[in-house]
Amino acid sequence: MTYREARERILTEGKHAEDRQNILVEKVIRPASIYLTLPFISRGTAPTTVTKASLAASTLGFFLLAFGGSRTVRVLGWLALFTWAVLDHVDGNLARCTGRCTALGDLWDTMAGYAAMVYIYSGAGMAAFRDVNALLPFPGHWYLVLGGMTAVFSIFPRLVMHKKKSSAVADGAVAALSDKSSFGFVRKAALNLLSPVGFLIVFLGAAIVFRGLGLFITVYFFLNLMMMLAALRSLLKE
Repeated sequence: MTYREARERILTEGKHAEDRQNILVEKVIRPASIYLTLPFISRGTAPTTVTKASLAASTLGFFLLAFGGSRTVRVLGWLALFTWAVLDHVDGNLARCTGRCTALGDLWDTMAGYAAMVYIYSGAGMAAFRDVNALLPFPGHWYLVLGGMTAVFSIFPRLVMHKKKSSAVADGAVAALSDKSSFGFVRKAALNLLSPVGFLIVFLGAAIVFRGLGLFITVYFFLNLMMMLAALRSLLKE
């Protein structure tokens, strides 16, 4: 299968509209993921195998970021997390190209995504705590708390949304939060800033290189807090 053939199968009208909302996905991650999908198609690799590899990459990235004793090791952790971001698209590409879509595969993909979100924020908080030479506006131990709470803020609204979606109280709020292709300017900006496959991963890399992890986790703590409150307000409205 050629790149063009794979791209036509992967980027359906709906998927292309969704990708356009996330600049990094549209311009970098999706094109790279399509190239990486081709050898997996040739080898007959199952999409869930790629998902498991992406989970392994994010887990490795967390440990290198959180416990790395130097900036070099933290950069390697970031590279592992970026690898997850690309493989997170490869598995979906592979499923669409081969028709091997399963409910279990979707569950693995969701789990890997949630794990990566927790890894990024908690890992950044632990790295900020350990990087004693970084510019930290708060005492170092605060960053352990900020990292953990930011991880909770990032996934809690999603858990509430999925529960509401599966219950009898599902309404337009769930569709509005789920359908990325219909996002307006504010939600599109939030998606680009907060998505683990958006500029969040870019800003994390910059924070590691320039030793600004304390500032990074502080800013994302407040951004995720505001987004969580806004999402819950929409989801819990009677």
